[in-house]
Amino acid sequence: MMRLTLIPIAIALAAAAAARAEAPMAPTLRAEQASGLSRPHDAALSPDGQRLYLTDMGNSRIAVLDAGSLALLGHFGEGELSYPHDAEFDAEGRLLVADTGNGRIAIYRVDGATGVLVGTLEGLAAPEGVAVTNDGRVVATNTRSGTLSVFREGRLQHTIGEYGSGPLQFVRPHDVDASADGRLYVVDSGNHRLQVLGPDYALVHHSDTDLGLNEPKYLALDGDHLWLADEYNHRVVLLDQQLSILGVLGSGGRGRSANAFHKPEAVVAKGRRLWVIDTYNDRVLRFDSPLVR
Repeated sequence: MMRLTLIPIAIALAAAAAARAEAPMAPTLRAEQASGLSRPHDAALSPDGQRLYLTDMGNSRIAVLDAGSLALLGHFGEGELSYPHDAEFDAEGRLLVADTGNGRIAIYRVDGATGVLVGTLEGLAAPEGVAVTNDGRVVATNTRSGTLSVFREGRLQHTIGEYGSGPLQFVRPHDVDASADGRLYVVDSGNHRLQVLGPDYALVHHSDTDLGLNEPKYLALDGDHLWLADEYNHRVVLLDQQLSILGVLGSGGRGRSANAFHKPEAVVAKGRRLWVIDTYNDRVLRFDSPLVR
C-alpha cells in the first residue's frame, strides 16, 4: 500500500521539477546598445565592474561600453585584431583577446576606453575562446583543430584533446572558462555539449543530451551557477553545478525584443547584473538578473 502511495508522489515531484527547469525567466531590461556594432561575440567585465570590453567581431575591434548604461565609451584594436571572438582579464589587469583571424591571443594593457597591444601568444588554430586560471595559466580553444592549448608564462605547456565526439574530443570548441577550484568548462559547440575538466585536465563531467543544446557558444560562471548562450535555440540557459537547467531566458524563437533574441552567442553575469550579447541582432542588453540570491 505504501509503495502505491509513493509512486504517484514521485511522479508528481519529477513533473514539478521538470516544469521549474523549463520555466521561462523574466528579468528586468535596464539598457540596450545597438549603435555601430557588428556581430558582437563576447565581453569581459573590467575588474572594477565599471566597463564592458566587447569583442566587436565584424568591426575587428574591442568596443568599450559603460557597464551600467551601455553607452559607447570608445574602441581600440583597429588594424591589429582580425575577427576577435572572446576576451578575459588576467590577474595583472591585462585584457587577453582571442584574435581569431590572426591565430593568436592578443594581450592589451588597458586604461579606460583605450588599449595598447603589449604581447601575444602565437601558433593557435582559429582560437575563439580564452580563459585564465587562478595560477596564471592561459587556456585557448582551437576551433579549427578541435583542441585546447595551455600556456604558462608565455610558453605552450599542454595541448589537450583532439577532433572528434568522444570524451575529451571536441568539434569547434568555442569557449573555455576556469572556476575557482581549477576546473575548466569547455563549450564543445559542434557536439552540442559542455565538457568539464579537472585541474589535471581529466574529464570530470559532461552535459546530458536531454538539455537539447544546439550550437552553444559562450558561458559565464557566477558563483554556483552557470549561464550559457544556446545560440541556435535563440536562448540563454541557467545551469547548476550538475549541468541541469534551472531556467531559460528567451522565447526560443528568433526575434528582437526584451525576451527574444537572434542567435545570441554570449552572456556575462556579475551579482544581480546580466548582459546578453545578442549577436545577430547586433546588440547588447543589460538586465537585472532574475536569480534569487
